[in-house]
Amino acid sequence: MLGTGPSAGAGRRDSSPNRPRRRALHRVLAPGLARPAPAGPRRRRIRVSPLHAWAATVLGKSLPCEPVRRNAVVVLEGARNCRDLGGYPAAGGRHVRPGALFRSDRLSTLTDDDLDELGSRGIRTVVDFRAGPEIERDRSRLWPGVTSHISLPVGDTVDGDISMVDQIFEGRLRSVSEDDMAGLYLQMIGSYGERFAQLVAIAADVDHLPMLFHCTAGKDRSGIASALLLEALGVARETVLDDYCLTNELRSHQRMAELAPEFAKMGISIDDVGAILSAPRGVMTAVLADLDVRFGDVGAAARDSLNGNTTDEGPQSGVVGYLLAHGLDPAALEMLRANLLI
Repeated sequence: MLGTGPSAGAGRRDSSPNRPRRRALHRVLAPGLARPAPAGPRRRRIRVSPLHAWAATVLGKSLPCEPVRRNAVVVLEGARNCRDLGGYPAAGGRHVRPGALFRSDRLSTLTDDDLDELGSRGIRTVVDFRAGPEIERDRSRLWPGVTSHISLPVGDTVDGDISMVDQIFEGRLRSVSEDDMAGLYLQMIGSYGERFAQLVAIAADVDHLPMLFHCTAGKDRSGIASALLLEALGVARETVLDDYCLTNELRSHQRMAELAPEFAKMGISIDDVGAILSAPRGVMTAVLADLDVRFGDVGAAARDSLNGNTTDEGPQSGVVGYLLAHGLDPAALEMLRANLLI
């Protein structure tokens, strides 16, 4: 279990020559971290966005994505990338149950109104993918209804975008490609398979629902977790990729625009490092294709044995095989679908 207190602050003192610039950087990466919650009357601000197609362009570089279902975005003041995974169509004409699975970025900067909103969703389990230093620096703020706060650390550092940006400011890194990001994701998937399998087992347990899982940016570790859960539930591959790309509109495009001037001072184009700051479709496409190749045979056999899944409409075989290979009980897959599909 983890603590439920407010943010603990910025952590260790940074005495490097780039300290002022890095401190400004982290104010962009962690908006509101050093600022108190805004004063004034408390009010409900939650809105839902209508379904629409979009293809955003940032700094002249197109980051296209297919139409996605945006009406489950939870608009919060202290978190940019929080949303309900419910409502997506799955195999056999079913849908992911709304209000049961949520993904998010850090919870340390939530306002009191944000806590009220998330509490009103009945979320009682929070799973934190962050490692020790991240937790110490950014203590999560939780609402009274949370009964389980579970630590499943993936990696021993912060989200890839923050750690790699630090390397850029230190002069050790000047470009990040989609191949680099796919390699980072595959490294996480290879090293922390048991923890991702444990996440799925937690999601399959009705006593832990509704559940929210998060990391720091809500992009890399949470993006992988969302893709694994949605594919295990039988959501189509293209829809899974659309959900991954939604991070671009909710978070990445704004952050790229904010960071571009800082990188320009160092002679670095935002285009050269955009892959680490965004959620490129090609990255997750490559990762899931790799799982299909390595774990497809195991997953296909398991898929055909699941109740109601005797055709190719079932869960993507690579993901299912990966989860089983890392300790997930086949019965948990059945329970996952029984509890989270309607």
